[in-house]
Formats: sequence, C-alpha cells, structure tokens
Amino acid sequence: MTKYISSILGLFLVITVSAQQLTKEEAINIVMANNFDLTIANNAVRIAENNTSILNSGYLPTLTGNAGVTYNTDNLTAEFQDGRVAELEGATSDSRTAGLSLNYVIFDGFNRKYNMASNRENLNFQQLQARATLETVMLNLFTAYYNVARNEQTVKTLGETLEISKDRLTRTAFGFDFGRNSKLDVTNAQVDVNTDSINYLNAQQALLTAQRNLNLVLGEQSISRVNVDTTLNFTPITDYENMRELVMTQNTSLLSAKSGVEISQFAIKTNQSRFLPTLSLNGGYNYRLGNNNSASFLATSTSTGLSGNVSLNWNLFDGGAAKIAVENARLNQMTQETTLEQTKQQVKILFENAWTDYNNKMFIVNAQQSNLEANRQNFERTQEQYRLGQISSLDFRTAQSNLLSAQTNYIDARYEAKLSELLIFQLAGKIQEADF
Repeated sequence: MTKYISSILGLFLVITVSAQQLTKEEAINIVMANNFDLTIANNAVRIAENNTSILNSGYLPTLTGNAGVTYNTDNLTAEFQDGRVAELEGATSDSRTAGLSLNYVIFDGFNRKYNMASNRENLNFQQLQARATLETVMLNLFTAYYNVARNEQTVKTLGETLEISKDRLTRTAFGFDFGRNSKLDVTNAQVDVNTDSINYLNAQQALLTAQRNLNLVLGEQSISRVNVDTTLNFTPITDYENMRELVMTQNTSLLSAKSGVEISQFAIKTNQSRFLPTLSLNGGYNYRLGNNNSASFLATSTSTGLSGNVSLNWNLFDGGAAKIAVENARLNQMTQETTLEQTKQQVKILFENAWTDYNNKMFIVNAQQSNLEANRQNFERTQEQYRLGQISSLDFRTAQSNLLSAQTNYIDARYEAKLSELLIFQLAGKIQEADF
C-alpha cells in the first residue's frame, strides 16, 4: 500500500513540476483573445457603429444610372402625301438611351432624425452589453484562476503535513527499535502517513481538475497544466453609501435597461413620423439616339436634356398600419420601463446580499487568521513536547490535525473573500479597475 501511494505521489510530483506558470496578466490577455462571448459582443458593437454612419442615415442623395438599346425589325406599308406607296419588309430601326437620375429626400417627417438617434442609442446599448459580457468573463476567469490558486496552496499545505507525518513515522520506528515506542505507536504513525498521503492525492486530483477548468475558461487548448500566482491583494471596501451610489448609477444591467427605455421612445417617434408627408427633389440627365427605318421622315434623331421636379407624397390612410405601429411602440416602452424598475429592485437586493456576504467573509478571514496563529503556536509547542517524549502520539496527531484544519480554512476564507470583493466591484461596474 505504501509503495503504491509513493508511486502515485511521484507521478503527481512530475506533473506539478512540468506545469507552466501563468500570471494574472497573461490569463487576462489570453481570455481577451480567445473568449467566444467577447468576440460575439465586439462584433455586435461594430455592427452598431456601422449603423450610426452617415452612409446609413438616409440624409445623402441617391444617384442612379441607366442605359438601354432597343432594336426593331418591321414590315411596313407607307403612303406619302403625293400618293406614292412604299412597302418595306424587314425594315430595321434602333434606339439607344442613357441617363442619370438624382433623388434627394428633403423632408420625411423626421423619420431619419429619429432613426439616427435610435441607432446611436443602440450603439450605446451594444457597448453596455459588451461591457457586461466582459465583466462576466472576468469574474468567471478569476473564479477559475483563484480555484487553481486555492488548490495549489492546499496541495502545498497537505504536502507539508505529509512530510511531518513521515518524519514522525521514521522517529517512531527508530524509537521502537530502541524500545522507546510500542508496535502500536508505529502502526498509528503508519496509518496517519497513509491517511495524509490519500488526502494529498485527492488534493492533487482536485488541482488537476481546477487546472482543466481554467483552461476551458481561457479557451487555450494548448495549455494542459498551469501554475498560477497565489498572492492576493485585498481592496478594503468600507464606504457603504458611496458603493451603493456607484451600483445604482454605474451597474451595467441598470444602464442597459435605461438604454432600452431610450430606444423604445425613439421607436414611438419614428412610427409617428409616418403620419407626416414626404418632400423629395428629383433631377436627371438623359441622352437618346434613334436610327429610324427608311419609311420615317427622319433618318436619325438625337436628344439630350436635363429634367427636374419636386414631389410631395402624403399617405393619408394606410389601412391603420401606422396607428397600430405607434400603439405597439408605446406598449413596448411600458415593457421597457417595467423591466427597468424590475432591474433596479434586483440590483438593490444583489448589492445588499453581496455587501453582507463580503463583510461576513472579511470577518471570517480575520478570525481564521487568528485561529491559524493560535493552532500554529500550539502545534509548535506540541511538536517540541512530542520530541521530548512528554506527550503521546495521539496528542501530537490532534494538534497536527487542528493545524491542518486551520490552514485549509484560512486558505478557503481568503479566496472566498476575494471573490466576494470582486462581485461587489462587478455590481458597481468597476471590476476592470479591481486589484486582481
């Protein structure tokens, strides 16, 4: 059993040593380049940017070119004024035309104006959506990143515990050889080594799983094993009112909901413009060349000229379609306003829960740190007493187990508190400014 565990531990040691280091900055760069959701969101922003261009506004005129050729073959009977009669079979004629037509809408009931305003607001909405996607990706990234870091520290702690247990087994075995310890002491020490070895193996397996999950978030298939930066920098958050104000004014979900209301208002105005007339200016240049058959008075004719007109179009009744469109747009505005109020309530609750959770977790960190120091001092005293033969192996194991529990609890508390801190920054729309 011991040999089997040792071989497995050796395999995990090789895997851990061969893992490559991944800094927080490198992780951010990789996810920014590879994440599918970010790519989709950025493409949506580019489309919205294109839609705000003057080329998509309807304010520019349209210019159309046209050209054509017509051929005719006719059988003709022509009677002239002097009584002569001419009969033609297969008489040919052709006509060639070319022209340019310019159209400019002078007034369209403010439809273009509101469409442009709506497109600009839609760009703002898409930018907010991209920002929300980025915030979610960043939080998911560091949830996975810190999970690797947490497991790395747990593996290190369990490895140190295992080494202490191995040292105790060696000392107990020597003590047995010299008559100081019983066979039961040796057996108990061996059982503890096996238990710690199993715990270490399970921690290594959890670390490998966390590394694979991080690779999935990164979208970087070429990285199979990674070690990460385990340092944590906390940003104290103490001003409740200031943070709450930031959340209610900068939260991405709230800003997106407000943008949705703005877009719905422009939709109403755009549909109302359908009740107004349209005034257009049209102009053109035309060229025509005609080659006539022999029965015609003219052999050829050529014409060129300019044309222009101003037209007013007013759709006085369209069957009620415009009226229904306006009513639906107003209903949609009511829906967007309701969504905004709903989002406000949700964000308030999320912030209150996150704030309470953050403060609780920071208290737990401090409590676990104090508990760790007390257990470390207790273990150091117990270890010295055990070496002097003043306490039993059971007392030593109890102190060792208490220290291990305090170490793992402190590790977990710190990373949970950091993720709670990042959640508050995300709610406030400031996660990109957080100290990772």
